[in-house]
Amino acid sequence: MVADSRPSRWRARYKRTNCQWYSKKVDQFSWLAVRETFPAYLLFLFLLFFLLASFATAAETPDSSRHTIIHGLIATAQGQPVAGATVELRDLRGIKMAVGSTDDTGRFALTAVANPGKYILLVTKELQITDEQILVDQGEREVAITLPGTAGSAAAKSQQLYTVSAQQLRVPEKARAHLKLAQQEFSRLNLSGAEQEIDQALQIDSMCAAAFSMRAVLRLAARDPKRAIEDAVRALAIDSDEAEAYVALATAYNSLGEFHAAETAAQQALSRQPDFWQGRLELAKALYGEGRFVLALRELDELSNDFPDVHLVRANILQRLDRSQEAAEEFGQFLRQAPNDPRSEQVKRIIADSTQRATALPSFQPRLNVP
Repeated sequence: MVADSRPSRWRARYKRTNCQWYSKKVDQFSWLAVRETFPAYLLFLFLLFFLLASFATAAETPDSSRHTIIHGLIATAQGQPVAGATVELRDLRGIKMAVGSTDDTGRFALTAVANPGKYILLVTKELQITDEQILVDQGEREVAITLPGTAGSAAAKSQQLYTVSAQQLRVPEKARAHLKLAQQEFSRLNLSGAEQEIDQALQIDSMCAAAFSMRAVLRLAARDPKRAIEDAVRALAIDSDEAEAYVALATAYNSLGEFHAAETAAQQALSRQPDFWQGRLELAKALYGEGRFVLALRELDELSNDFPDVHLVRANILQRLDRSQEAAEEFGQFLRQAPNDPRSEQVKRIIADSTQRATALPSFQPRLNVP
């Protein structure tokens, strides 16, 4: 055999060399022998690879991206500085890039890594909110934005959250009992039974704002927004603090395409009951109808409610903001939660159309009812 013909001395020296390679006590001769066995060109290739990788990483950072400072003043329509307002910088797809707040003088400063182009500034103070598109074409940008409303007005109204109006206190107990039964019938989708109970409540108390407000919701469920507006207005004439009537108004106006009126009504509802999630949903729908998609998305960001219509409105907004993948996920959530909803087939067509033409934007605008 070839292996057996090798001299035993060579075989012993081969084994000894291997032992020296792993020995912790290597003499100078053995260290030199190991060093000579490592090819020098491999070290050169390693250094060359490292340099090329460094250049590639640097090339991935666009030269146009740079730190941009946006600062300015937030004031009321009367010229008073707005302290403690939140200022957000978002791109045209609604993605948040920087957040800050105004100081006691109404001034703010934001720093963001941004390419030259158009961006959206959102300013919020309690229930006051506005948006403005700005152009960033240099390293620093000065802006001045007027926040609608007067400082402190929203805070004063929101204090009514835990206040029960005199009109609500004077509703007779028998009328309250009929309204409770009406709510139960409505939850079973028995609209005629719910309306009969409401009529009984109004026979007991013809000035019951809650009864007119609940009947406005029934009109919306029956797809009769004009009569819903009549009942909501009547409820508010009796009790101007009836938040449910304002939400019914906002929903009716949204269904009729009167988005500015819907926005105003939703703001009124939230000023009386800030945690009224249906009011915020209607506000987002109104802003969506006005084409203020980034601001509408911000309003939905304030909602943590896992409800089918919330997913549907968010999906439509994300579609308009060219975020098709996220929109598809929200549409999917809607279909899973409301598979028998009359709008499901339309949603399925939108998903199919978006899959075939990723760049196409649907013209669908949801018209939803307050549950």
